[in-house]
Amino acid sequence: MKQRKILIIEDDTELADVIARKLENAGFTIFSTTDGLEGVRLVDSEELDLILLDLTLPDVDGIDVLRHLRQRTALPIVIISGRTEEAERVVGLELGADDYMAKPFGLNELLARVRVVLRRAEGTMVDAGLAKILSSPSEEQEPAPLSPEAEVLSAMDIEMDIPARRVWVGNREVLLTRTEFIILQTLLENQGKVVSHEMLLRAAWGEETDDTHLVEVHMANLRAKIEDDPRNPQRVQTVRGFGYRLG
Repeated sequence: MKQRKILIIEDDTELADVIARKLENAGFTIFSTTDGLEGVRLVDSEELDLILLDLTLPDVDGIDVLRHLRQRTALPIVIISGRTEEAERVVGLELGADDYMAKPFGLNELLARVRVVLRRAEGTMVDAGLAKILSSPSEEQEPAPLSPEAEVLSAMDIEMDIPARRVWVGNREVLLTRTEFIILQTLLENQGKVVSHEMLLRAAWGEETDDTHLVEVHMANLRAKIEDDPRNPQRVQTVRGFGYRLG
């Protein structure tokens, strides 16, 4: 099994070392740096699976690092920050962070969050494919292989290629974060139905949180990418008091 690689961008070397030991003991390969520019270089040079990003860095503001990374990669990013103000958390999530942990935090909770984000990034499609295979009839014949059509979702003028993790709106390809991809996939799989905040939370964050504000922030990010006018969305409608509906 491939050993997952995590980059820690954290200027507190003592905290970074403690986090690194915890994650290494859990089986991860760790890269670590104290400054943002070196972190960007490591993202370009290493095949990483996840980034832990502090917002208070000595050379450049972590928000600027996050903004720059989101323009270059869809890797999962978890912010670890001493900035506890709600505004900072909202900005981080709006710029595409997959999760936000305010210091001080427990190492066991951090490890659990890391695993959840990685499962979202890597396991969702495997689980979906396995479910299809298990639900296929098995009497006197082998299950039929999944057709390419089963791996593509479409509605209105949105098309999602699940194995390739690519999305088009009309003739325009849009780059989504993994969280945005999972939210949109859930909506496409339930086209025409109301999908509750809680259902989207379970799909994207598992059982680790009940904070529906996360859904609202990432939905705003998603609409900014797939709607012609995000302030007047036509593709993903809000059903007040319930959730969202595609189409």
